[in-house]
Amino acid sequence: MPSSFIFLEGERKLSVLWNLISNYLYALVHFLLNPLLYAFLILIYLHYRKQMLWERQLFSVRIHSPLAQTLRSVGLGIVGGLFVSLVAGLLGIFIQVSDMWIAWAIALLLAFVRFRFLCLAYGTAIFTGLHGLAKLFPIAEEVSGIAKVWGWFAHANPAPLLALVALLHIVEAWFIRSHGDRHASPLFVEGKRGRVVGAYQLHSFWLTPVIVLTPVTEGALQVPALFQGWPLFSPDWSMATLGMLLLPAITGFSAITKTKTPQEKASSLSKHLFLYSFILLGISYVAVIVPSLVYVAALFAFFGHEWLGWLSARQEERLPPYYVPTGKGLKVLAVLPGTPADVMGIRSGEVIVKVNGYPISVKGDLYPALQANPAFCKMEVLTLDHEIKFTQSAIYAGQHHQLGIIVVPDERTTHFVSMQEIGFLGVRKHKPKDEHELGM
Repeated sequence: MPSSFIFLEGERKLSVLWNLISNYLYALVHFLLNPLLYAFLILIYLHYRKQMLWERQLFSVRIHSPLAQTLRSVGLGIVGGLFVSLVAGLLGIFIQVSDMWIAWAIALLLAFVRFRFLCLAYGTAIFTGLHGLAKLFPIAEEVSGIAKVWGWFAHANPAPLLALVALLHIVEAWFIRSHGDRHASPLFVEGKRGRVVGAYQLHSFWLTPVIVLTPVTEGALQVPALFQGWPLFSPDWSMATLGMLLLPAITGFSAITKTKTPQEKASSLSKHLFLYSFILLGISYVAVIVPSLVYVAALFAFFGHEWLGWLSARQEERLPPYYVPTGKGLKVLAVLPGTPADVMGIRSGEVIVKVNGYPISVKGDLYPALQANPAFCKMEVLTLDHEIKFTQSAIYAGQHHQLGIIVVPDERTTHFVSMQEIGFLGVRKHKPKDEHELGM
């Protein structure tokens, strides 16, 4: 083989490699300059900070650290973003940049109505509806003042964006299943007939940066088709000039459970979200063959998401409250990290039967039992599997809140969280709390 040919072939490969690296660097720079990135980071931090304030109002203690929660959310979100980026590329999902920006802008506007609408599923569904209107009334492109915006809607390609929404929700379902209970926050809420019961708010947000392929006119990478018919969503773009954009996305959920442990609630939510995501992905792909089905996919993206919330609320209404007093002992609502109770392996939902040999039935029994041996604590605990376990730990002088447990509310509890509206929580009937009331 002539040396000149080998040299030219090597030069071509180096050129392709440099184009690939330059595209990644270009995507990274635009990502770091994207204002949505910092807006999402601020929103995530403020959300967790509000959680900390609720905990201090109710229990006079901080259970979670907002900064640590935010950093964990970013770290896990990056892993999920890499997965979505890889799968989206393999499936041939090409996104028009203007489509992504408009969908996120709509979602941000919806968040001012209800914070839970800060979801790409809602923004993309409405964006798809506007695309349909623009196709029905193309004459509006000639109207001064709205012609440019109307043109964006008319020339949109919402099907791949809906497929990307489905992939993001698949990752979100995985996050909920594996980590959804880790940021759960204990609450006292008003149950049926005015009774105060224990509950958990499961709420997490993850910053999920996604690399998307997008058609550009110059300065980009020539990407050959990976297989016949790729990219599926836009076959005309095969062998097209492509660019790579690293876009910030946010995934997250919020739910309150009075009837299940956080782990059980997270498992239930993830199963339904997986089902929703795969159905949406399927409809989006069928829309490649039958374009009119893109509107069916949009309707499912919106109302299917609403159905998930309705189903969760329905289950909460039908089941009895879980975190209420039991006649077998003192039920635990939450355990503070790093405390003796945490070291002893006490878990949410377990029932303390005996402390230092003394039977425990109400909060008032706990403090005298602890004083029987102020330097050491032995416990008999009924586990979630209804089995008795024995545990013990040293109690050191001045240790924060002694054991470090929050027990379920009883008839003496008068402070609770009242949900005035979705997305806002406020503490009602607040009064000073002591060790007897909290059972710590």
